[in-house]
Amino acid sequence: MFSQTTVMERLVEKISDRVVENISQTITQTVERELQESLSKAMIEGEFYREMNEEMREGLQTIYREIKNASRTDEAKASGQTTEQLFTEASKQLDDILATTEEATVSIMDVVEKHMELQNKANDLLAGLRKTRKSNPAIQELIDINDELGQNLVHIMTSLSFQDLTGQRIKKIINALKTIESTVFELYLSTGLTMKAREEAPEKDLESIREESKARMSQLKGPQRESSQDDVDDLLSQLGLE
Repeated sequence: MFSQTTVMERLVEKISDRVVENISQTITQTVERELQESLSKAMIEGEFYREMNEEMREGLQTIYREIKNASRTDEAKASGQTTEQLFTEASKQLDDILATTEEATVSIMDVVEKHMELQNKANDLLAGLRKTRKSNPAIQELIDINDELGQNLVHIMTSLSFQDLTGQRIKKIINALKTIESTVFELYLSTGLTMKAREEAPEKDLESIREESKARMSQLKGPQRESSQDDVDDLLSQLGLE
């Protein structure tokens, strides 16, 4: 017969085995459940950020294309000029227009100033005639006409001041458009390079991909030789911008 001590030992052993087994199963199930939840959450978050990034790229693509299309004339579209060339040409033409307008304005103002001097001299002569001669309606009429001419000349001088303000506003608009175009272009290109590098080498860490993308961006933004411009055009085509 088993002693009481032996029975107790066996009972404790069985209970311990069952407890250990239950604890092991519980821990395993808990770990599996937590892993599944974590993986599911990571996949959901990854999908969320992927969709957000895709939406952002689509938005940037739309903005870039709108700026590109808005800046192209029919003649420019036919010649196949790049967006950068179009903005450069538009800026150059604007500067030429402003320079021509400013030159014409200065010339007109010089003429007006001379006429104002002559008008003042005529006013003095008419005032002298009115003093030396008796009342003469013709002299008074000349004085009135001369005064009106003086007022008109002042009005012309004032109106010509629009040229400077208009030129400044147009330049600000062109500069703003160029800044927007450049910012959107660089952001879209940087994002596209990063995603393209990730697709080609998914095993690389994000920091390495970012550094490579920055280096590629710097290379593309360097001196615009024909070869580098071809690289830019080719990349834009791959990213769906050309």
